[in-house]
Amino acid sequence: MLIKFIAFTTLCVSLVVFHFGTLSNPELEVLGEGEFSIYSRQVVGSPLIERVTNIGIGFIYTTSSRNAVQLRAKFTQIDGESIILDNFKDPQKILDILGYTQVSTQDMGGLHTVYAYSGRGRDFITSNGQRINLQIAVRAGRVTVGWPVILGSY
Repeated sequence: MLIKFIAFTTLCVSLVVFHFGTLSNPELEVLGEGEFSIYSRQVVGSPLIERVTNIGIGFIYTTSSRNAVQLRAKFTQIDGESIILDNFKDPQKILDILGYTQVSTQDMGGLHTVYAYSGRGRDFITSNGQRINLQIAVRAGRVTVGWPVILGSY
């Protein structure tokens, strides 16, 4: 199980480092109010940004989901996005709203993770021979949704 986790993490980092074109995102802010983040190698400044985290291969820019559209417009390259929500408990409802299909799930130490795919975007990662471009993590009533996967803590 640990080997699968390390392999998956390596794939996620590779996605950011070797970005292959513009991704089509699922507009995660439609899920509701929450902490919204953009992953990018681009350096951007804006009063909309509440926090910037340097992850060594790029940055995670964090704001409120209310500012998602305006912040997204400041970027020419987005490698991924995520939102942290408290109002969803059922990952299937999130998949239905965004139009994604569940590929696999994983339960590990109180963390339930759902991996999903949609043909909306050209880019995806492959894990165990399956295409993935959305990840949902549920832990203690808090839901993190990431496109194409969650980068950062959850």
